[in-house]
Amino acid sequence: MSQNTNGPFQLTRRRVIGSGAAAVTLLVHELALARPAIVKNPGARPQPEGTPVQPHTPPGAPDWSGGPGKARFRIDGLAKVTGQKIYARDFRAVDMPGWPRSSPERMAMILRATQPGLTFTGLDLQRLAGVDAVPLLTITQTALAGYPWPQRDLASLNLSLPFSSAGADGVYQLLVPVGTAPQFYGQPVAILVFADANACRRAKRALQFQPGVVQASGLPPPPPQPWVLAYSPFNYLTRYEAPGLEPFSQVQVGYASDPYQPDSSSQPYNSTARRLRGRIDNALQAPSPHVLQLGGSYSTQVLDPMFMEPEAGLAWLDRSGNGTLNLVLGTQATNGDSGDSLALFSKDCPIKVATVVLNSCYPGGGFGGRDVSTFPPLLAVTAALADGPVRIAQDRYEQFQGGLKQLASKISQRIAVDAKTGKFLAFGSQQVLPSGGQNNYSQFVAMLAAYCGLSGYDIKQAYVDAIAQPSTGVVAGSMRGFGGPQASFAVETLVDEVAVALKRDPIALRELNVLREGDRTITGAPLTQQMRLHEICRRSREHALWRDREAVKARKAREGIRYGVGFALANQAYGTGKDGVMAEVAMDAIGRLTVRTNCVDMGNGSATTLALSTAGWLGHNAHDIIMGDVGSFNALDVSTYAGGDWSQPNWTGAFAMSSSACLTAFHQVHVTSQASQVLFQAGLLPAAATLWGVPLAQVQGRTNWDRGHLTAPGLAPLSLRALAAQVHKAGLTSAAMVHGVYEGSWVAGTYAVPAGPPLQLPIDGLSLRAAGQPTWTPVLRQNVIPPNPKAALYGRSLYAPSGVLVAVEIAPRSYAPRVVDVQLLVDAGKVIQPDLLMGQAQGGIAMGIGYALLEDLPLEAGGAGDGRWNLDRYHVALSADVPLARMSITPLPTTETTGKGIAEAVLCPIAPAIGNAIAHATGQRFRSLPITAADIEKALS
Repeated sequence: MSQNTNGPFQLTRRRVIGSGAAAVTLLVHELALARPAIVKNPGARPQPEGTPVQPHTPPGAPDWSGGPGKARFRIDGLAKVTGQKIYARDFRAVDMPGWPRSSPERMAMILRATQPGLTFTGLDLQRLAGVDAVPLLTITQTALAGYPWPQRDLASLNLSLPFSSAGADGVYQLLVPVGTAPQFYGQPVAILVFADANACRRAKRALQFQPGVVQASGLPPPPPQPWVLAYSPFNYLTRYEAPGLEPFSQVQVGYASDPYQPDSSSQPYNSTARRLRGRIDNALQAPSPHVLQLGGSYSTQVLDPMFMEPEAGLAWLDRSGNGTLNLVLGTQATNGDSGDSLALFSKDCPIKVATVVLNSCYPGGGFGGRDVSTFPPLLAVTAALADGPVRIAQDRYEQFQGGLKQLASKISQRIAVDAKTGKFLAFGSQQVLPSGGQNNYSQFVAMLAAYCGLSGYDIKQAYVDAIAQPSTGVVAGSMRGFGGPQASFAVETLVDEVAVALKRDPIALRELNVLREGDRTITGAPLTQQMRLHEICRRSREHALWRDREAVKARKAREGIRYGVGFALANQAYGTGKDGVMAEVAMDAIGRLTVRTNCVDMGNGSATTLALSTAGWLGHNAHDIIMGDVGSFNALDVSTYAGGDWSQPNWTGAFAMSSSACLTAFHQVHVTSQASQVLFQAGLLPAAATLWGVPLAQVQGRTNWDRGHLTAPGLAPLSLRALAAQVHKAGLTSAAMVHGVYEGSWVAGTYAVPAGPPLQLPIDGLSLRAAGQPTWTPVLRQNVIPPNPKAALYGRSLYAPSGVLVAVEIAPRSYAPRVVDVQLLVDAGKVIQPDLLMGQAQGGIAMGIGYALLEDLPLEAGGAGDGRWNLDRYHVALSADVPLARMSITPLPTTETTGKGIAEAVLCPIAPAIGNAIAHATGQRFRSLPITAADIEKALS
């Protein structure tokens, strides 16, 4: 929506809402500007001269807090519902302090390929002359011969493209060079820059959906070379335990193995894995009267993440000095996008960029689709070549065509089961996940699918292969479960088939075979946490929905309705296996607390959760939270420089990672709590001792917070305001910044703080700021406790088990399946804010229903890459598809002191449970998603 900033009337989203336009629903937010700090780019050393960051600061409503550790509503909720700006789409250059007022804001659009099999020969834009929308500038990879309007090419810029722009052939491409074939549907071929938003809008209307705009000719290219089979690394997991043999897994032998390659110095157990897989195959195939052998092929479809906001951004290259690139982006990869944008303009590039200022907005969803998108580098190069601020805002058609998708899957698997006892004996699986034409996080999605290949079951003789296979489809990435839902659908469907074949209760069969504490995963990683899968099974088996399913099925049948109840488990991991996270907690002179983080809130409530996380040590929720701040954390003075190890106090194994829907409750809450502890120990407690007039040692370990006041035996309560005043009066520590790494356990160290004894803390980096001082002082890490060396081979070590009962009804004439009841159990650990957990779980259920029954998107020809897809063709779950009145989410009661990331844990079992319910209702098994009315009618006819 354009704004006339010079006239008396400025059309904004708020005015549209207020005008009574009931046909549209719009949310807006105002970008609060934090103080920009000149910082070094985090990462490998040597570090560039700095990337200032202006992070997004959602203003906290004064009455959002419901007391220490509780929230009445989201800290950013008032800003959202009152029409303030929060998304990158909402901002214009005039909103940004320091941006030029004399230069008009340009508007750009991206043209994309719709015929990847044919050679790109040029552009036909003649129709633009007739609508008064001639581009000021056309950006292509290589120059267009005979092009009538101004153009610039990227080939002459010597750009250093990010890894996400690499195609299956290893060629890095941002735009398609003239004379070559696009690598995939929807690949950008050109960027058109227009004088303003109105001209761009006219151009889009003239060009969109028109054949021949992107010109192509020739014959399809030859098939890919035989070695282009998958994005590396490939994932081959083998586990084997049997009496009389040494246990085998990558953790237990200390090496990953590739059974398709000879032994080598880096993989000395390849032949062993190959031999053991032969034994597993024999168990899966050799006839035996006492063993049930079952298997088949299963598939899941491509999904669109369906953000509330299509991608949009605003950028301006300030060419004064050494060059500052200013970006306004909705992203979950704040560190990645800022670092990649800085690296884009290499030392050989004629355009000089020494600094990147990233203004981080809400991404409008997230969940993977804003993670290593190619949108930020496209915006950055457009700003580098434009004559002033420039904006790109994709509409829903363009987002379907160019936005990241979820990987599809084709999974073949077999299982061997003791026919008498029901114990799972052996398992084998080959997973192929067709991805797009460029490598996003595809290979890592396949990696997690491999880790999830056994679901939550203890199978001691098993192997799983998983690869991400290149395709000409729209680029696929890391959203909606990161490989877990694909694997869960296949495994949980197969387990139900086993139960039917053995005539056993499907939940009881699962309960017999689930992982328990002390067992090992497919990688051989030991399960040291309490495993509650058996409890989930027991509770579900005793639930009335399951207990009465046959009686209800018979009653519904008399009404002409097919009815069924299905169950599925998930033992979904959260975190990546080696996670670097960071947080800062600061206190001003009147006791106002501010949390700062590099992560962003994708709608999952991270801002609120982290604001609650100060209460344990500081007695109050944070008043404000600054999110998406990349640069401030260079004050920690730690990085992942080459050649470093844990013996060096300024080295860390993982500096930063993208935000995800499941990292808040455990990872980010931990570092926020640790920063709060340091602020208490080094600032508030010494201040309290002074106010009480007692030695510090007398009150250490003897204080408590009571209704916002610090108490100690025999001493008068002290308010946070009084403590803060003393901290600032005495120049004590008023802000603490910490960095943590979790790899099987938290890396720990000892830190000598200014007041009191040294602190041994589960963090690997610490920096302090004294009251009244502008600079930070890093505290040298001592006595480091690094992760277990074997933890690098665990794959994952944190799990949030879940299980769900789903009831479905099949309409008698239309055969349309409808979910009518959902009963979800989840081990969420300590629940920090129940409303946020429930909202996230409800969203996961809705996504799972769409996955199972509604959403479908062809990967290649006829798919979103043709630019004609929108919500008229792509069907997501609506309120009528979700049984809102019969949907229960039950977190297991717990004594744990930490939360768990439950986003994917909720999503993973939904689709297989629906499939199993349909099988119970119809007597027919469906092994492909989505399961449609046409599929059911065909199976029953």
